[in-house]
Amino acid sequence: MICNKLVKGPEQEIVRKIKEVRDKNEEVIKAVEEMKKAGVKMLRDEKWQIEEGLVLKEGRVYVLKDEKLRVEIIRLHHDMPIVGHRGQWKMVEVVTKNYWWPGATKEVKRYVEGCDQCQRTKNRAEMPAEKLRPNEVPEKPWQHISVDFITKLLVSKGYDSILVVCDRFSKMSHFVVTTEKTTVEGLARLFRDNM
Repeated sequence: MICNKLVKGPEQEIVRKIKEVRDKNEEVIKAVEEMKKAGVKMLRDEKWQIEEGLVLKEGRVYVLKDEKLRVEIIRLHHDMPIVGHRGQWKMVEVVTKNYWWPGATKEVKRYVEGCDQCQRTKNRAEMPAEKLRPNEVPEKPWQHISVDFITKLLVSKGYDSILVVCDRFSKMSHFVVTTEKTTVEGLARLFRDNM
């Protein structure tokens, strides 16, 4: 069945490791064996069986609680030249074709999100940005201004930040002392009182 397919393919090392890790989840294996002895074929509408020393769920190999082994399975499928770097849902489909464990989808998603190549070649759903357009050249002073805060300064007379307002036409600047906790209303007051 599925085990023969895995043992013949490139995943024979993974199958060998899964068989070695059986001791970590002996309770799962015992539960499946007890179900077999009792003649129970279903557990919460999920088919479980043991074949060639592997626990299968609905024909897929159940990967026991071994984080390194699970990551190795994802890496094997993700880094294959034929299948790799196709996005998280394709990877979930490929990995869960032969393997299953609780939370497999989340682990595959996390692995793909951490892959540098996947992030660089990822298709973006948003529209591409328009071409950059230069700012208008101001015709008179204080028509266009830039505003910025300089924060994380040493506290002096109760102030720890500076509001910098610069006129783009004349390059004239105003520096107003303030605090880092200035609200929008406080910023409006600073403009009214100092500009």
